Amino acid sequence: NGQAGEARDRQVRARRWGEPVQSTTRAPRGQERTHKADSERDAARQAGKLAIGFHFQGSNPLAGQVEMVEVYYDLGVRHMLFAYNKRNMAADGCHELTDGGLSSFGLRLVAEMNRVGMIVDCTHVGYRSSMDAVEASAQPVIFSHSNADAVHSHDRNIRDDQIKACAATGGIVGINGAGHFLAEDMMASPEAMLRHIDHVANLVGPAHVAIGIDHVYYLAQQSARRTANPDTFPKGYPPSDWIGSYLHPSRLIEVTELMVQHGYGDDEILGILGGNFLRVANAVWK
Repeated sequence: NGQAGEARDRQVRARRWGEPVQSTTRAPRGQERTHKADSERDAARQAGKLAIGFHFQGSNPLAGQVEMVEVYYDLGVRHMLFAYNKRNMAADGCHELTDGGLSSFGLRLVAEMNRVGMIVDCTHVGYRSSMDAVEASAQPVIFSHSNADAVHSHDRNIRDDQIKACAATGGIVGINGAGHFLAEDMMASPEAMLRHIDHVANLVGPAHVAIGIDHVYYLAQQSARRTANPDTFPKGYPPSDWIGSYLHPSRLIEVTELMVQHGYGDDEILGILGGNFLRVANAVWK
């Protein structure tokens, strides 16, 4: 029957991708599923390998079907943004002319993501959309790669009350390494990143700070994309004749040294470099 076929498909996926899937049927809405929390991250570290987590930069891949959340979760997508700068079915983006908040579809997405175990991510969405998501979610909410507007004013950065609301859920703000979100001169530097880390840590505590470096290695393609989509990338982005400045992951060593120099403790630094995100993942993933 159909249920048996679905069970076989799930077990095939589990064997193919090494996923520790226990349950073979979809739990009714409102009931807990029996999927185990992902443990690949620990196994990868012990084996000296890199664990990769997938996410969506917007909910468009769902094609308006809330049921696709569970499908993508089973395929490895562990957190999802609602919109990418502009409006879609779920939410208004941070560069939309209006600030309409979550749609009814967006609110249903929050509930389904909570049920399935996918982390609600408010990066790139508008102010009201992010606050709606925080209010609607029963699980920790994150801004996976967003900076502090109080440090550098940019429509893509987030306000202090957004940071506080996120932290109140137990979530984290991942500091972004793109120069145009870090500083007025649009130059990415460890010092500029530290200013945003300091601001969020002083506002809500270092347990709610993470790194969402957002490194771009395809600089020429990204520059062409910005030029071709001025509505998605309006004022505040690098001009068309400049590829921009992005902090390379190797420079996180310098960021770490700066945190040491500025009095952050070992446990706080380990949290910011990954432990805080793992805490949220352990709380949400199923």
